[in-house]
Amino acid sequence: MALSKRTALGISLGVIVLYWIYQIVAHRTGTSIPADFSQFVVRIVTTKLVVLTAILVLLRLDGGGLRDLGVTRHEWPKHLGLGLVFGFGMFVFFNVALDSLMSSLIPRPPSSGRSVTQFFESPMNLLAWIPIGIFGGGVVEELQRIFVITRFESWLGRPGLILGVALTSVMFGYGHLYQGVGTAIGTALSGVMFSLIYLRRRSALEPIAAHAFSDVLAVLGATMLARHRRKPWPRLARRSQPRRC
Repeated sequence: MALSKRTALGISLGVIVLYWIYQIVAHRTGTSIPADFSQFVVRIVTTKLVVLTAILVLLRLDGGGLRDLGVTRHEWPKHLGLGLVFGFGMFVFFNVALDSLMSSLIPRPPSSGRSVTQFFESPMNLLAWIPIGIFGGGVVEELQRIFVITRFESWLGRPGLILGVALTSVMFGYGHLYQGVGTAIGTALSGVMFSLIYLRRRSALEPIAAHAFSDVLAVLGATMLARHRRKPWPRLARRSQPRRC
């Protein structure tokens, strides 16, 4: 039996709330980082596939599809191009300028145990990091964001749209709280920006391209930084050596 629009919307909203509760509980209980990078990759990919499958199923219950989220071929080169421009600008502002400012104002807490940064030390890991940034960050996270804000809009209209943008941005930042309060705030603000990029044309391609490109630049930068810290440039290494009397 086909579900009514109202029932399908109620199910979608319920799933969204349950997922947010799961995120909060998982963060409070703590999630250990595997020692093996392949296990870490499997965990991320599995999570993203589950989220994407849930979105597709919930859209199907409502009698719709990805087109309802703005995934269309209409002027796709233009939207992808603008997305790349937005992505570069967001990387410079959020990952470079704002992150540096937040780190100075709100220092990151000392990490206990293993850290994700260890997985950036090997350039070979980019073979996994780049697809994760494109698929996990660009495609799945932006479809998830658009799905949430459009469900809230269907529920409450324009106030629901504003509420959806606010809540999904807060939860986006909350998911990065393990990196410090400053990073969480910056991530939440970037979530608002991704939402605005989508809302300007209701095209999912722009925020997807922006998020994917920003993430790719971020993992490239993190890899270069991790390699530099592990093996400093010769000039820097010489300067760091104690002087002989």
